[in-house]
Amino acid sequence: MKLSKVHFVAIAFLMAGPVQAGDHDHHHHQAAPAAEKSKPLHDESIYNLNSSLLDEDGKVFQLEKYRGKPVVISMAYTSCVYTCPLILAQMQQLEKALAEQGKKDVRFVLVSFDPAKDTPKVLKDYAKKKKLSTQWNLLTSKSDKEPREIASVLGIKYSKVEGGDYDHSFIITVLDAEGVPRGRQVGAAGNPKDLIKFIP
Repeated sequence: MKLSKVHFVAIAFLMAGPVQAGDHDHHHHQAAPAAEKSKPLHDESIYNLNSSLLDEDGKVFQLEKYRGKPVVISMAYTSCVYTCPLILAQMQQLEKALAEQGKKDVRFVLVSFDPAKDTPKVLKDYAKKKKLSTQWNLLTSKSDKEPREIASVLGIKYSKVEGGDYDHSFIITVLDAEGVPRGRQVGAAGNPKDLIKFIP
């Protein structure tokens, strides 16, 4: 029997990883092999959410498409000028460190929690501006439902504040090939390279 969302949240908070004191700062994918997809999902996999998102081309995208590959995932919004650029920069540091070790089969994902402003076109322009590699996907949605579900699973909290900005958590999570959270960095003071040990 698959776990409920409440269980997912408990798992996200209890899973092992380079966790530090939390802080709330203001501020082209390949489908999984058929054999992989035919197997039942692990009970702790976030892919059980089956959330329908939109990629940078406006195409419907489900996180389960990453099945079979390790994933580094976080949440952000493109108009953020404080925490989100730092989340992105630290994920890029991790990407570079993994490449130096020959680990180039890792996906990097940012899910927007500002779907009203972060349209697929905005995400595409942002990816170009930040010179993101083809290992990246920036995802948005048609409503607030999908990002809320994903945030609850990843232990990320966010809320809209006056002026249209968001107050939100700084959490970067590593998912294994089955979408099960294996480690995370909480807070900007962490070292993203500490997450390498969770990536096979």
